[in-house]
Amino acid sequence: MSSTCGAWRCGFNAAEVNGRSLQSLHLQGQPNEDGVRIMGFVPPPLGLLGGYTLTVENDEFVAKGTLGGKLRGAQLIGGIILIQLPLGVPLPVTILGYEEVPSWAEGAPPIAAYTLVSVDVNSLLGWKSVCSGSLLDPLTAAVTILGNETYDNTTKTVQPNRANWFTLACAGSAAAKMKLMGYGPQTKFNGGTKPSTVAQRQATLKMITADYCGGGHAYTETGTPIVWNNKAGSVDSSSWHTPGDVEAVWSSNGALCLDETRLADAEVDCYLPSCDEFDVNDGEWITHVAVGP
Repeated sequence: MSSTCGAWRCGFNAAEVNGRSLQSLHLQGQPNEDGVRIMGFVPPPLGLLGGYTLTVENDEFVAKGTLGGKLRGAQLIGGIILIQLPLGVPLPVTILGYEEVPSWAEGAPPIAAYTLVSVDVNSLLGWKSVCSGSLLDPLTAAVTILGNETYDNTTKTVQPNRANWFTLACAGSAAAKMKLMGYGPQTKFNGGTKPSTVAQRQATLKMITADYCGGGHAYTETGTPIVWNNKAGSVDSSSWHTPGDVEAVWSSNGALCLDETRLADAEVDCYLPSCDEFDVNDGEWITHVAVGP
């Protein structure tokens, strides 16, 4: 991970335990594609007498009690999500920390982020973060939540309206960046009364991953700088990098046009017109290649 771009921009890759994906989980115990399922929830000491169960509201964890109480944010620290791997015994995943990460969208509230750790007999500490990859500090709050929605990593597409499913998005992943931009599936978009549309979220995933052709191939690498602006005017990354030439204008199907590739030597396997006749109003995003490091 580059020291210049931070955890949430450059990434810790995916959420997993023992090589099994935790990226999508079902609150009522259905197994995900890797056969991992939630077995139960043990609330923190604060909620031991309240009969609390884990839910997701407004793209964050909320524990609901049988008497109507709710635990959220830092109140959940110490809670344990019991998961089961295929043919395995229940494995505790502990909520060890919580913080609020500043949104990348102008005027938007911060997003909820959690430290989730699991048992690891090969670790000196005896446990590790569920976020794999370049995570150096297992106590870093590195996971955010997206409710009622999952994402196909192969096609870079949104799978919406999936009741009781949620996505664990590790810092630096495309889904986490999308939420930081204000495009969470249960998050009010740009100060309005409703979330972004499915098409807006899918355009955002395509843009973040440089899926020019729309088929799921990412023409970029982790840490590659790019400058993005959305049609609503709520997200602008030009304070991070100086914008150069236009890269592309983006819709839910990928790039509408292409002038420069994010990676200089990328060979794009589809024809896309020049962006001379396009602007951000034709899609959801416009991107520029970054000038300098």
